[in-house]
Amino acid sequence: MGLTQDKIHHISVLRQLVQKYLNLSKSDIAVDCTLGLGGHSQDILEKIGPKGLLIAFEQDEQNLKTSKNNLTNYKNVVFIHQNFEFLANELKKRKIKQVNGILLDLGLCSSHFELENRGFSFQKNDSLDMRFSKELTCKTAADIINKYSVQELTDIFREYGEEKFAYRIACAININRKIAPIQTTGELAKLIEEVVPRSRHERIHPATKVFQALRIEVNQELETLKNVLPQATAALAPQGRLVIISYHSLEDRIVKHFLKFQARACICPPHILICNCEHEPTLTILTKKPVRPSKAEIHANPRSRSALLRAAEKL
Repeated sequence: MGLTQDKIHHISVLRQLVQKYLNLSKSDIAVDCTLGLGGHSQDILEKIGPKGLLIAFEQDEQNLKTSKNNLTNYKNVVFIHQNFEFLANELKKRKIKQVNGILLDLGLCSSHFELENRGFSFQKNDSLDMRFSKELTCKTAADIINKYSVQELTDIFREYGEEKFAYRIACAININRKIAPIQTTGELAKLIEEVVPRSRHERIHPATKVFQALRIEVNQELETLKNVLPQATAALAPQGRLVIISYHSLEDRIVKHFLKFQARACICPPHILICNCEHEPTLTILTKKPVRPSKAEIHANPRSRSALLRAAEKL
């Protein structure tokens, strides 16, 4: 019998540092774009007090149900069953013009790995789903594996997974799916293990990068991140803070470049001697380099090891 949602133990990453950089006060309005099971949200609610307001986004219906239960003692939370890329629309609906802090913790919740039939983990033999919300009508990982061309699979594995054996894996998938559709995580993981050379010193499972790439493609994660960053910046009040935790280089690169662009006073090309762009910076960067978990936190919560926190303040 599998785990139930209420028995999942999820440890929120960088909890103290998140609150330090959000720098919230009593009666503030804050947004948790990635509610999960409510760990960071609970900390935020303690900071803003009963006169503050928390807007919490969560597109996973199971996580939303659990977090509502976990935060049942707090009456100043607005739960939104929606992807955070609709941030601006949802704030407008509620006539909220400015907020004091916004958090995006882009990591997967423990429930995605540990519950059955989610398809995120190659350590289980589940259906290849990988949708953050099963209410979404978007394609599943199985659709991608069985319907995309060899070139499309290669591009996804190479771009989103940074997998150097992308073409080899795509070809193997194509051969196997002609015999029978690939339907489970176990089938896919075994196939990848058979075609990818594995050094005895390799620290990660050979399927790790492909599973990451599929999850990103299924949920269009990088596009939604690109869409929400300008909305978050526009929603912040002066001196409001934006805190983002990413977990792989693709996400972190998007965040880094966005913050740098917003912090620049001039965006003229290098060959222009006199600035004429009239660009004004909107953010000041608070973290020159991404902040990482301590060794103690990584020891206590190994899933935190790849976390990268960046923060900025609205000018």
